[in-house]
Amino acid sequence: MNKINDKIHEILESSIVIDSLSHGPILWTDDLKAAITEMLLKDMDPWRIVQDIILLFAQKIVSDNNYFNKYTEAWIKSGVSCISWTVGPIYERPYTFDGIIHNYSFLTHIIENRNDFFQKVLKVKDIEMAKAHGKKGIIINLQNLEPIGSNLEMVDLFYMMGIRIAQLTLNTKNLIGTGCLARRDRGLTDFGSEVIERMESLGMIVDISHCGPQTSKDAVEHSNNPIMATHTSAKNLYDHPRAKDNDLLTAIAEKGGYIGVLTIQGFINEKLKPSIEDWLDHIDYIVNLAGIDHVGIGTDYFGHSLPHKLAAKLDEFLSKLGMGPEHGGSFQYKMEGFGDYTEFPNLIKGLIDRGYSDNEIKKISGENFLRVFKKVVG
Repeated sequence: MNKINDKIHEILESSIVIDSLSHGPILWTDDLKAAITEMLLKDMDPWRIVQDIILLFAQKIVSDNNYFNKYTEAWIKSGVSCISWTVGPIYERPYTFDGIIHNYSFLTHIIENRNDFFQKVLKVKDIEMAKAHGKKGIIINLQNLEPIGSNLEMVDLFYMMGIRIAQLTLNTKNLIGTGCLARRDRGLTDFGSEVIERMESLGMIVDISHCGPQTSKDAVEHSNNPIMATHTSAKNLYDHPRAKDNDLLTAIAEKGGYIGVLTIQGFINEKLKPSIEDWLDHIDYIVNLAGIDHVGIGTDYFGHSLPHKLAAKLDEFLSKLGMGPEHGGSFQYKMEGFGDYTEFPNLIKGLIDRGYSDNEIKKISGENFLRVFKKVVG
């Protein structure tokens, strides 16, 4: 290996590398692709295909040792130590309570049956132990607390399930506040304030990645603990509803919080195929604005890896996530240099190329997230 590859390897080996929003690698073997093709020929709803195929994926990880070995090789090649995995979106009706239970069931099935490789994360010590023993840590998160309805006790039950990070809203309005794609953001509700207080009392991190600007601002002001925007970008660099403006990014940092920068097409610029350089522009911008201690990597990677035919179909049904064509985003188009999760080291190389020191890269790649996670969750 040349010097740059040696340096990437050293950083990945010596650090706890955390992706604050991702499902890690998914291997689309010929049998899975054939199953997808058959479902498409039956004209099934693509979201139902996703729901069914992910169960086959989970079953293969548990029962097919050859597949599992290739899967672990992809994980190891990525260099990522720990991810925050969303339960709820990989379902016919994304982010519903049924979807949460469906996703939670297959994910815990994987973790419990492959506990020689995976570690469910409940506290920061679990992340550290996973790294020490060559395992991959899985933090379970929710991207929408709408399923709790008006029942505050549901927050406790989600915590008991092991969920440690939760977004207040997804893209639209709920009883807590307003999402970033809603026409009018009326801010955090009184019930939303109670939800934040309950989350803080339990040790659950408040995530505002998809919240609208006023709801985000209110959440930062109301929180006593540091909060996270686990997967976002800089609105003043590229004006997208999912992005956060300067005032909000600064406010998150002033509360001691964490900002993970995403890699999603259509969210960081107008290109169909953005590059790692475009992602790095947002990293640089937020570091210069909010400080090196508050920025991390939250790729929002999962749909990128879908087979093309299914990805194209899903793009036609993005409205299920509350998204319209004007919002960008696509399951078809991938970031150049990060089209596959095994290419995660290219993000680290980009940081090196931009002149970040080893210590700064270690902060961005995991230490900043760990600091907030330890303070809030324990």
